[in-house]
Amino acid sequence: MTDRFLQSFMLQNWEDLLLLHWPIDKSDLGQSIPDDLEIDTFEGQAWLSVVGFRLSGLRINPISWMPWPSFWEINLRTYVKDKQGNKGVWFYSLDSSDIFAVLGARLMYGLPYNLSLTEGRVSSKRITFCSRRKLPHARARSEFGASFAPIQSGTEFSGSTLDHFLLERYRFWARRKWATVSTSARVRHTPYQAVRTQEIHYKGELFSSQGIAEPTHEATLGHYCKGLKVHASAPSWAFSIAGQANHR
Repeated sequence: MTDRFLQSFMLQNWEDLLLLHWPIDKSDLGQSIPDDLEIDTFEGQAWLSVVGFRLSGLRINPISWMPWPSFWEINLRTYVKDKQGNKGVWFYSLDSSDIFAVLGARLMYGLPYNLSLTEGRVSSKRITFCSRRKLPHARARSEFGASFAPIQSGTEFSGSTLDHFLLERYRFWARRKWATVSTSARVRHTPYQAVRTQEIHYKGELFSSQGIAEPTHEATLGHYCKGLKVHASAPSWAFSIAGQANHR
């Protein structure tokens, strides 16, 4: 009972996702993640991604009866693995306009959420995002977007090994400033049904606000996905408190 409760701690929908990806030398990121994680690479290449999407239908146990308004979110992430070989993502920053989501995620998961003015716009062929961060991280703005072919019955979705590396990530880590180890949580969802994008553009300060050089070229690769229903576990420390040693 306790294990099932913790494994499905949150239910949420991720809608209208745009993921823009840049290759980067692994050595440029090595000091930016905790010492109990390492950069995960694809054919020796590390990657950074800017991700924007709309989060809706949020339900949190044990107050799943309480409705939560939808909001747009923008994050900057890279790809990591732990010493046991578990793979997932490391978030440098997450920007949201929902102050309660920001406070809750920082408190429960230790994630580096920021209160920001975030907005997304989507049509049948194009999606754009903009944000203006307020606090607590260094202020930063961003504008990015891409076009995509209309998704119809019979659309062929992205399925290369690189697509899988960048999209199919089912764990994330965070580390509080005073902590000596990173904590993780898992997400569960069906595989992405994503299409590659065109006419990609990005302008902003998401990278530089984290001490990383801003890209000098547009993203090498982009994905658009209409949406996913996602289950998220409680953070790993909650399993430890509950004595659920089978959390992996």
